[in-house]
Amino acid sequence: MSASAFGRRAMADPRFVHDLRRGREPRPRTVRRIESFLAEQR
Repeated sequence: MSASAFGRRAMADPRFVHDLRRGREPRPRTVRRIESFLAEQR
């Protein structure tokens, strides 16, 4: 899965991964949302 596809599916933000790579720090709520998304994908 591309970075933009992941961001779009997990956070409804295609630039999410790009922003993380540039230093964006996710909030705890965002981390929980990503963890939930990943758990659903297994």
